[in-house]
Amino acid sequence: MSLNHSLLRSSPLLILLLLSACSQHSARPDPEEILMLQNAMKHLSSEYSNPRLVTGELIVRIKDISLLSGEALNASNQEQGLAADQSPALHIWSSDIRDYPSQKVLPGSSIQPQPTDISNEPEYGNQILYWNQSQSPNESFIIIRKFRYITFDYKPDVDRDIEYFNWNQIPPEIIQKYTRAERFLEQDDALIDTVFLLLENVADPVSQAEAIYNWVQSNMTYVYPPEARGVRNAAETLAGDCGQYSALFMTMCRIAGIPARQQSGFNFVPENTGAHVWSEIYLPVKGWVPVDPTRKNGFLFLDNKRLITSIGLNIPLKHSPAWATFENSEVENGTTDFMQMYTLVSSGIKATYSSKRKVIRSVELP
Repeated sequence: MSLNHSLLRSSPLLILLLLSACSQHSARPDPEEILMLQNAMKHLSSEYSNPRLVTGELIVRIKDISLLSGEALNASNQEQGLAADQSPALHIWSSDIRDYPSQKVLPGSSIQPQPTDISNEPEYGNQILYWNQSQSPNESFIIIRKFRYITFDYKPDVDRDIEYFNWNQIPPEIIQKYTRAERFLEQDDALIDTVFLLLENVADPVSQAEAIYNWVQSNMTYVYPPEARGVRNAAETLAGDCGQYSALFMTMCRIAGIPARQQSGFNFVPENTGAHVWSEIYLPVKGWVPVDPTRKNGFLFLDNKRLITSIGLNIPLKHSPAWATFENSEVENGTTDFMQMYTLVSSGIKATYSSKRKVIRSVELP
């Protein structure tokens, strides 16, 4: 008998404590929660199933903050490629948690401390929270976001013939924005040739997107971390993490004329709160629908284990300092690549940074 088995047999109290600790995460729903989950399904179509009620926290900790001065400041600025007299700066952004087709945020969310500014960025409609701690006299700065939401398995019911028949009705601005090449989603000749060869005998756009999804699934190997970010590395190595799978899928869809964009967030269940990104494609009748190129069942399906935090790549940020580049920060030309937990720009400051995602409670219908 193992030591662990002996310990558990001799310690009934320990078993009760372990069960109690687990129950706060995956407990059976109480009557009020059952009613909330049932009500959430009342006016939804059969595309939605398995509602899950989640209470969670996102925490960002910046500790041991020290504003540099004198020669130490000059040396730090020089190392970052900044002017010697650049004042210390600490800027933090995060995307607010909001409603999506498969995610409904409930009242009672809280953010502490309150952001310096809240704005809706114009490119993708993300609501951006911003904190400016450039002159903070405090030795630590902690952001705590508490929230409650209901999420669903979402499998859109798509009629391929109807979508094909209405394809010319996609708004021109959607076509223009989401089929173009951009940073991380460059369209080179070799990849264009691959797409045209793959789709040569595939007629309707939904089947084309599915063929691209199947090709990515068959040809990519999951590797974390990837050698570099973006479709160029993904297409060259056919290896990478969820971001690379998504970049390759989106770029191939865009080459085919299928609008595609990124959605970012987390797996958000007690056993897994890891960061994750996936894709969406735009259909003229259904609008934006999910595709997760990393998952085996990910075509036109999103499970109820997600927390969605933002949409898009190259997200514009207000209040971004002109000197910020990807060489010295997570921002360049006023944009960040994508947003999950937080985005940071700092100079002339020493500090320790950490973040934590926590599922406080997660319940489903029995």
